[in-house]
Amino acid sequence: MEVTNPFLHSFLEGSSKSFVIPVYQRDYAWTRNNCQKLWDDLVEMKIKNRPNHFLGTLVTISSGYDEYTVIDGQQRLTTSSLLLLALHNFLKDKGIKNEDENILSQQVLDYLINKYSTDKEQKIRLKPNKQDKEYFNSLFEDKKSELVNSNIINNYNFFYEKISSGIISPREVFEMFKKIKVVSIYLLRGQDDPQLIFESLNSTGVDLNAGDLIRNYILMDFEPSKQENLYKNYWVKIENNTGDTAEFVRNYLTYKTKLFIKRDNVYDTFKKFSNDSFDKNKELILEDLLYFSLLFSYLVQINSHPNQIINNQFSKFRKFEFTVAQPYLLDLLNDLEKEIVNTQTVIDVTAIIESYAFRKLIVDNTTQGLNRFFTTLAKEIKKEINWQHDYSNILNYILLERRGPSRFPSDTEFESSLLNKEIYLLKSKNTNYLLESLENYNSAYPINLEELTIEHIMPQKLNEVWKNRLGINFEEIHKKYLHTLGNLSLTSRNSQLSNNSFEEKQKIDFQNSRLKLNLNLEGLENWNEESIILRAKNLAREAIKIWKYPVSSFTKTINEEQVYDLSSEDSFRGMKPFKLYFDSESKAVEVKSWANLLKEVCKYLYSISPTSFNELYKGLEFKRYFNDDKEALVRPVEFITSKFVECNLSSNDIVAFLSKICERMGIPPENISFSIHSNSDQ
Repeated sequence: MEVTNPFLHSFLEGSSKSFVIPVYQRDYAWTRNNCQKLWDDLVEMKIKNRPNHFLGTLVTISSGYDEYTVIDGQQRLTTSSLLLLALHNFLKDKGIKNEDENILSQQVLDYLINKYSTDKEQKIRLKPNKQDKEYFNSLFEDKKSELVNSNIINNYNFFYEKISSGIISPREVFEMFKKIKVVSIYLLRGQDDPQLIFESLNSTGVDLNAGDLIRNYILMDFEPSKQENLYKNYWVKIENNTGDTAEFVRNYLTYKTKLFIKRDNVYDTFKKFSNDSFDKNKELILEDLLYFSLLFSYLVQINSHPNQIINNQFSKFRKFEFTVAQPYLLDLLNDLEKEIVNTQTVIDVTAIIESYAFRKLIVDNTTQGLNRFFTTLAKEIKKEINWQHDYSNILNYILLERRGPSRFPSDTEFESSLLNKEIYLLKSKNTNYLLESLENYNSAYPINLEELTIEHIMPQKLNEVWKNRLGINFEEIHKKYLHTLGNLSLTSRNSQLSNNSFEEKQKIDFQNSRLKLNLNLEGLENWNEESIILRAKNLAREAIKIWKYPVSSFTKTINEEQVYDLSSEDSFRGMKPFKLYFDSESKAVEVKSWANLLKEVCKYLYSISPTSFNELYKGLEFKRYFNDDKEALVRPVEFITSKFVECNLSSNDIVAFLSKICERMGIPPENISFSIHSNSDQ
């Protein structure tokens, strides 16, 4: 094995060299987003006069005279070749060239072909696998297909467009390319095992997480003494405030960008954000991170908020692990810190958010799907006039306007779930939190319930005494009510109570219990279906008082467009879209119908990664939605030449279908949004 650190152009030099992508390698998979990052790095090298850019590792092994099999790094090598090919073809297509451009065109071509070879198959030095080879080779022909059927063609077009834009000149593109460095690992056939090397490079061992990468990114460029100073005065404090630094940064970025950020995208998003928002001033970034890390520490209860009521509210969120609202709560706490809103507003807001979240947990068993809502909630509130002075009223209005799965569960829904659901079988943290809240509601002396356990008044295993007391329908009653709220309480004597009779349980615990949950149990003569239902209704009434349904006197004075995204579970029946937004583009695309929206989103997703989209297009999962033959579809819409998608779908089905396509392609559906008019009657 030989390991070197050459510039990429040195690695490629040698007119007789060729590089073979073996058939077992996956198809070329880099998307326009990957190419955009590489292009941005080239432009930055020019602007900042950086000496080099590290692209990654290339692992090769000789497969004949000057022929090398690429074990690892095909994505980097293919992308670099596409950049060079786009540069060469741009110069070739240019009508009038000066002498330097003629020389440059030939210099670039030398990295792509063996000009001395007479064999067309051997002339092109990079040999991709499978169908990628056909697409790659076609780019050397004068006549190219207009169809963009692969990431090869798509990314070539991307680089051609960027070079054509003139942001940096062709000569500067080439000079920046010559600054790209790689780590080259050359394996010796018969001595090194390529599979073992590949497995080691792509192992599932302990990798650096996003927090580690961000720390290194911020500190690495400084001298050791400066690194030590920044690490001690900023980074250590950030880590101490947050616990999980990567999760903090994810929430920080979601709050800052108003886009939902997945954990896998935290590092790349942070780099772009720091460049766009702070011009890579690392100390300013650290100052901002430190400030928000303290706010985040209140949410995760590493530090206590100075206001006890607010701190207790965050403690409640932590108890039932309600985390999806954290980006929104960072915004709220920042407004409080800047004295834009007052303490009472924060108390009111967190109380209603708790009611919303906990009602959804009881009614729907989940708060998933609310990521996007809380990502943009602060932005939605702040669109209103005088929002600072009417904050909680506006919030209540927005919550009351939610429809479908993201609606605020009504008193009727909440009560029905509390009466009929098997509350004990929910996640234990939710059941415990429900019983704890019922016990301590309006109590002058709240009880510490840490040492108490949940007690089934009618036991989980019935003995003969219980069967006789419950009557002939004991099995039905036991099955229906065992785990419901009416049959649950708290005790410190669970093992003593066991499956004793109701009278015995009264003597052992209920008659002497200091718990409010047990007060009404001591005077009962029997425990049966009627008793369970009555107790459940009483507790449900208490729960409705604790987790209140919102009221609002706010009314919109103007009709505005409302923005949703593809993860939305709202109903769009009777509405029409107005504008379409892609996260990589600031300009909105106007759409006049759901069919138009379907077409534009498919077109956009295809442009990101034709290869990935084609796999879905031809796959079984979406067979009924896609076809090359428009006659095979009921209402075909052509989104690119000769490719059709089924449009005989409702508005809700179109949103759900596009959301699923995004997820299959690894693209957050939250990042594609659309607007409708709030007064739409179309």
